[in-house]
Amino acid sequence: MQPNAEAQEAGVARVFFALWPDDMVRRALSGCGEALYRQVGGKPTRAESVHLTLLFLGDVPVARVQALQAVGAGAAFEPFTLRLNRVGCWKHNQIAWAAPSQVPPALARLVQALEAGADGEGFRFDRRPYAAHVTLVRKARCVPLTRVDPVDWPVSQFVLVRSELHSEGSRYRTIGQWPAAGEAAA
Repeated sequence: MQPNAEAQEAGVARVFFALWPDDMVRRALSGCGEALYRQVGGKPTRAESVHLTLLFLGDVPVARVQALQAVGAGAAFEPFTLRLNRVGCWKHNQIAWAAPSQVPPALARLVQALEAGADGEGFRFDRRPYAAHVTLVRKARCVPLTRVDPVDWPVSQFVLVRSELHSEGSRYRTIGQWPAAGEAAA
């Protein structure tokens, strides 16, 4: 039986809102991840799984996913560029990451809109201050890191993702997608 088969049978979905990179940004982030991996060891994030979480909701009833899709549809935002120009490692969870030195105001507003919408629909989520980052290596040895090349990520959409746990790790499936204001739907 798969690790979360009980949750799937119970009609529960593990979901989160995220920024999902296009192929060009994914390659750049994978290169950054490889550079970090050479410094800290551990387990690099699979290229197809690289993303930036906007709002993690965890396990929610499948019947409530439609309400989250409405939250996504109601979270209008303008396109922006996310410059990931810092790297670091958190010892408490052994995660090496890339992050912006400054969170673009459009990103902060998008996260606030998603939080407000999810809160208004009665969803529970972590209320800690938002820490924009892309996890690139897990099980990392947190040692002093050398600088890596910055990655510029043009953001023109966000997604709602369902995480399905398998014996080899999480697999992600997009279950909602919304373009920035003035962008055509993909």
